[in-house]
Amino acid sequence: MRINSRSGLKLMKNTVFGVIIGASMLVPGLSGGTTAIILGIYDRLISAVSGIFTNFRKNMIFLGSVAIGGATGVFLFSGAVLKLTELFPVQTMYFFIGAILGGIPLLLKKSGITPKRLYNMIFALLGCAAAAAVSALPVGTNESGGALMLILSGMVIAVAMVLPGISTSHILLVLGMYESVWGAVRELRLGYLSLLAAGGAAGTILTAKLTDICMKKFPCQTYMIIIGFVMTSVYDIFPSGVSTSQIPVCILLCTAGFASVVILSSFGDKAVDDPSASEN
Repeated sequence: MRINSRSGLKLMKNTVFGVIIGASMLVPGLSGGTTAIILGIYDRLISAVSGIFTNFRKNMIFLGSVAIGGATGVFLFSGAVLKLTELFPVQTMYFFIGAILGGIPLLLKKSGITPKRLYNMIFALLGCAAAAAVSALPVGTNESGGALMLILSGMVIAVAMVLPGISTSHILLVLGMYESVWGAVRELRLGYLSLLAAGGAAGTILTAKLTDICMKKFPCQTYMIIIGFVMTSVYDIFPSGVSTSQIPVCILLCTAGFASVVILSSFGDKAVDDPSASEN
C-alpha cells in the first residue's frame, strides 16, 4: 500500500486532531464528541464507525489515525491537563467555555435550521434536559469490579465518547472509576484497559450506528439535540467564585478559546476527507 504526500498530510492532520480530542476527554465537563464537532470531524467519525465494514480499509485508516492521536493525547496530557485544571481551575475553564461556545455557530449551520423551522428549537431543550439529567447523577464510589462490570462500564463510557456534551470524565466519576481508569492509563495496566476497550468498542459501534441513522433521517432535530448537549456542558464546567481581579483574564481566555475554535472550524472540514482516498 502506497500513500502519497497529500494522503500523508491528511493522516497527520487527523492524528493531531485526535490528540486534541484525547486531551479534552481528560477534563470533567468536556466531551470528545464536542471537540470532534469543533474540529469538523464528528460526522466523518460517526459515519466511519457505523459503516466500518462497508469500506473497511478506508474507514480503518481514518479511524486509526484519529485513535492513535487520541491515545497519544491521553498519555501525553493526562498529567498536564489535570494539573492545569488543579492549579488554574477558573482560568482553564473559561478558555474551554469560549471553545465550546465557538462551536455553536458551526452546529447551527450543520442543523440547517431556518426561521420557518424554529419549532425545532424544542429539541435543543430536550438535549439540555437529557444532558442535565446525566450531569445530576451522583458520583459513584465503587472504583473497580469484575471483568463483566469493566466491559459494561466500557459500553457506558463509549456513549459519552460518541455523544457530544456528555463528559467522559464525568461518566467515570459517576461510575466511581475516574481515578482507577486514568491511573490504569498512566501505569499501562493492559489487562484492565483491554476489558474496558472491549466494552467500549461494542458501545461505540452501537451508539455511532444509532447516531448516524438519526443524523441522516432527522438532521435538523439531531443537531438541535446535540446543541442542547453542548450548551449544558457549558453549565457543567462554569466555575464559581470568580474574583474581581480574575475577570479580565477570564474574559481574555474565553475570547481566545472562542477565536481558536472559529479558526479551527474554518479549515476543520478539510480533515474529514478520507485520508486513504488518494491511495493507489
